[in-house]
Order: sequence, then structure tokens, then C-alpha cells
Amino acid sequence: MSGKLTPPVTKLTADKIPEYRKERKPTEFGGCFMCHGLFVKADESLGCSCQIGYYSDLGNIARMDMGEFFNGPLLNYIRDSFKEGYEPFEMCSLCVSRTIKYLEGDLTHSVFLHVEPSTNCNLWCEICFCTDERKSTNPPPRVNLPYSSFEKMVHDLKAAGLPVGTLALVGFGEPLFNNDTPRMASKTRELFPNAHIFLDTNANFGGRRAKEIANCGLTEIRLSLDGIDQESYVGYRVGGNFQKALGFVQCLVREIRETGSSTRAIWKYILFSHNDNDEQLRLAVAMAKELGIEIVFDYTVGARASTRTPEEIQAIIGTVRTSANLDMEAQSLIARRLAEAREAADREARAEHSEAQLADALPVSR
Repeated sequence: MSGKLTPPVTKLTADKIPEYRKERKPTEFGGCFMCHGLFVKADESLGCSCQIGYYSDLGNIARMDMGEFFNGPLLNYIRDSFKEGYEPFEMCSLCVSRTIKYLEGDLTHSVFLHVEPSTNCNLWCEICFCTDERKSTNPPPRVNLPYSSFEKMVHDLKAAGLPVGTLALVGFGEPLFNNDTPRMASKTRELFPNAHIFLDTNANFGGRRAKEIANCGLTEIRLSLDGIDQESYVGYRVGGNFQKALGFVQCLVREIRETGSSTRAIWKYILFSHNDNDEQLRLAVAMAKELGIEIVFDYTVGARASTRTPEEIQAIIGTVRTSANLDMEAQSLIARRLAEAREAADREARAEHSEAQLADALPVSR
């Protein structure tokens, strides 16, 4: 136990919109994930994105019509707030799910469905809510999203004429701990044939799981191997086994080939300060080529993130693709605003200290 507490859940409800509106603050951002997406947690609740709003509760997917909710007052309040130049909730000022542009086209054409299949995990990655919760003094129960609730949700969206453009099967837990994750991909493919459906996994499993996901309707499987050996890999994937993950990759590639699946296996390599030197990056590219899969280098944010510029990285890896799950232009703006806030706080503290020193130096009347 770490001694830290898992934060309490804050309910966000449509009946409180007048209160939220009074507390809004101007924003430089054009929107956020919630303007065009739904984030479904494994406990069946809807979070306000998977970042600062993870411990918010917008409702339960098993008890609501999700088509009505997507077009309903709460999400429309979020959209309207950004259109009017305001952040909808007080917590938004720290959220990395915000975007520079409003992405209005996403609203009219498709839903981005982000689903957390499980809160169980076999690793202890740093900077992860799943790790923090399990180490806390009040750990929530580990749960898997019931397939029946998922099925109801996608049927609700289909009935409302809302196509799912993207389904992301990833959250703060390992998706493959839920036996129904392959069925979720298959059902979505059945209802929305053109959807982009992807799954992220830490790949610390045996061959049976690889066979289950190789041909279940996924567009791509992103295999999170952030390193080129055990030492560089466990710098973030604490408790993971690099060789086991490589074995899973090899089995998956073989199953995809033998079943004639259209699924793409992708090596997802998140760039941290401990795994981004020239030799590591070149070796990772060579290893991916030997495995017969594409490798993508992912930028991230935070204290452990690589500080190398995109130009430096690209000069080493050549034409190999890079990506980011977040709007990196927005992250730069967030970082600048946080730095400005810290500088202002430091100036205020220095001013207060100087005033205190001056007061101490003044003669005392007797």
C-alpha cells in the first residue's frame, strides 16, 4: 500500500448544467475528446475522457440509451461551451484530452468509442491509474466490462443512426483480462463494417490469447513493447517480461498469417528518456523488421517522456512512422500555461517573502 487514496468519483449530471455554466472560465482550446467521443469504463460508467476526468461519472451505459445520451444535454453542453470559448468544467484546466481545434466533422460523421474492457492487469506501470489504485489504501474492486452492456451500447448507437468510426479497446487495465474482448471487436465489426477497431496489449500472455485475437475483426493490434531488452523495457513496464512479450508477438504474427486475417500487428514503442538513444531506436527498427511487423514510435507527455525533438527522432529512424495519442500542439500550450502559472506562483511567493523580511526589519514602536 502506498498510503495514497483513490480519488472519489464526481457525478456530472444534466440537471446541474446551470451551475456548471456559472463557473465556466475562458479557454484557448477548441474542444476535447468528449465533443465527439464516449469513454466507457470497465465498471459500466462513462468517464469524462480517460485523463483528468477518469474519476467523473456521466452515467451508466447499462441504464441509459446511449444514442440519446450522445445527442443529449450533457454532451451538447460540453460542445457548446468550447464553441462559445469556455471550458465546461473546473477540472478542464488540467486536462490533456483537450484539442486546439473543434473537430466538428467528427460529430456529424462518426463516434469515437473508447472502451476500457478491464481494470485488471499483470503489470505495474508507472503513471497509470490502475497501478495507483492497486497500491492505494482504498483500492476499488478489479472488474471486467460485461459483454451484455457493451452489446446494448453499440446497438443503441446503431439504432440512433450514429456510426462508430473508431473503437479503441484500451484503458487503465489490460484488455486481454476480459475474455469477451474479442467478441466486442467482432460485434462492432458486424454492426459497423467500416470502423477502425484497435486494441492495445502489453503482450505478457501465452499463445492462446494470441490465437483468440488474431482474426476477430480488429483492424490493428498495438503491442506495447517500450524497449529492446529487459532492462530498457521494465523502465516503464514494471513487472513485465520482455521475452514473453516477444514470444506473444511471434505467435500472433504466425496466427494472422495462417488464418488469412486482415488484422495488422503493430509494435507500439512509447518514447521515454530511458529508451530513446540512437542505438536503442535503430535496434528496435531492426527487430521489428525481423519479426515482420511495423513499428511505430509514440510520443507521450510527463516527467518520464523523451525530451528529444521529432526532428532528432526522425533523423535516426528514417521513414518509420511516429504518432501521438494526444494533440501535441495542445500539450505544448498546456505545458506553457503550467510553466507560466508556476512562475507566477514563484513570483508571488518571493514577493511575500520580501515583504515579511521588510516587516521584520522595521523598528517596533514601544
